[in-house]
Amino acid sequence: MLIDFVLNISLTISGIYLFHRIQYTEDSARLSSPMFQVTLMVTLAVLLLFVPIEYRGYSFSLFFVPMLLIQNKVHIKIAGMVIVGAAHYFLIGHSLIEIVIFAGLYLIVVFSIPFFKSVNTNIITWVNLIFTLLFLTGIHLFIQPLVLMQFVIISAMSSAVMVTASIMYQDINSMVKVLKRLNTEDYVDHLTQLGNIKALDNEVNRLSQKAENVSMLLIDIDHFKVVNDMHDYTAGDAVIKQITGLLKNYVPTGGSIYRNGGEEFAMLIPDISFDKTVRLAEAIRNAVENTKFHVGENEVIMLTVSVGIGFKTQKISRRELFKDADNMLHAAKKMGQNQVMFSPIIK
Repeated sequence: MLIDFVLNISLTISGIYLFHRIQYTEDSARLSSPMFQVTLMVTLAVLLLFVPIEYRGYSFSLFFVPMLLIQNKVHIKIAGMVIVGAAHYFLIGHSLIEIVIFAGLYLIVVFSIPFFKSVNTNIITWVNLIFTLLFLTGIHLFIQPLVLMQFVIISAMSSAVMVTASIMYQDINSMVKVLKRLNTEDYVDHLTQLGNIKALDNEVNRLSQKAENVSMLLIDIDHFKVVNDMHDYTAGDAVIKQITGLLKNYVPTGGSIYRNGGEEFAMLIPDISFDKTVRLAEAIRNAVENTKFHVGENEVIMLTVSVGIGFKTQKISRRELFKDADNMLHAAKKMGQNQVMFSPIIK
């Protein structure tokens, strides 16, 4: 009996770890869909059917423990229940009555859980304990008489497996969420929540493979250092956020905007003509020039931006797109700032 108990805990822990390790790896896609989650728990439930705990002439399986950990929608839980019930009947050969008892109790849990504000380890452990006691009671009444010690031992083992599995399951999920957030932040500018230079590079890469042409606007705030020097960095951050809001209003359908760092932004627009790109850049320059930016409760300042345009057709590379836009931005700065500069398209 003790060996069977240890096998149940070991199988549950190793199964949860293995599936989550597959779920989040550096060299494969994250399979965080509801179907993946239910596959994890259903597989564990079926495996636990093959390692029942023998005690005083009765063979009892803790297959329902991982089923109670499923946190997906009702219809997904019910689908998992059907699969486990079928495995219970066809693979293990247990009585239909036992499956009906399990299904009835499981449906009660499925429709009761949504009423809880949150499902933590304590709650799920109590749910599991009540489920176990009612399951044993059903077996005692309709299948085989059980003694009190069987109720005590099986309930204790079920609770131990549930506590162990629940703690590990929640711990791994927390770590996965942290890793996902870190990976997301690796491509997001913290201040503006725009994509950063890495996200920009990825998008250019993607568009260069599918778009007929790609326009890039490099937009730099003129004399931004003066804002920080005359006011403070808090005012500078406020200006960056306000500029972000303004630029978002000018992103065409299919386009995207990024913060390259400091006071420089980039806008990518696929499949737009060169003429429309220049008009868009002028509209942005003009909007910034005529906007008042708040740097305090009662203080506003006026700003301008310089814009460099890069335009990629199938004839030029991704690197040339960056280089062209950057060269034009530097040219705009040299021309006195508050300018839009571009290289003529030679046909």
